Amino acid sequence: MIKIKVGGPQATVELNARKALDGSLLIMDHTKIDIAVSPETLKVVTFPKAMATEDVYDHQTRLFELLADKGIIDRASVQGGNVFRSLEGEIFKNDQVNPLQAAVYTIAEFLSIEAHHEQVADQYEKELEDMYTQPSDRDSTEYGEVPQYAQKGSMRPGYYYYPLRNRY
Repeated sequence: MIKIKVGGPQATVELNARKALDGSLLIMDHTKIDIAVSPETLKVVTFPKAMATEDVYDHQTRLFELLADKGIIDRASVQGGNVFRSLEGEIFKNDQVNPLQAAVYTIAEFLSIEAHHEQVADQYEKELEDMYTQPSDRDSTEYGEVPQYAQKGSMRPGYYYYPLRNRY
């Protein structure tokens, strides 16, 4: 657990993070991506987690859009990294504000927003699964309640339709 203070006692954030041997801050709070903030190169780099699916790019893009909208990174510097499916962007240099602390604070803001969205998505998926596996009385019928007929719909049993039959 690392605590970051931006500009004195203005704000404190708590993140599930650790420091790498090169001095980079590795933030592991997100469920789909890992975020690395490098103080040496002033870059933010995102990597997909090992079991991540195809929607990882959406999460990475949202992070970099938020950082660019807040003026933390240069929007033109966002590009694919040298690791497969990674994205990176350069942090602006500033003499008045510590750019690393501002970046980490904005990343913490992004993580709280994403956590709420993930919670809503998980709740929706659970409700959808419950709707299919445990339907209400209004949405289901008992076995035998609907009578069986020899022929239903437009497909006659025993008749096979060949669209190009007898055409030369």
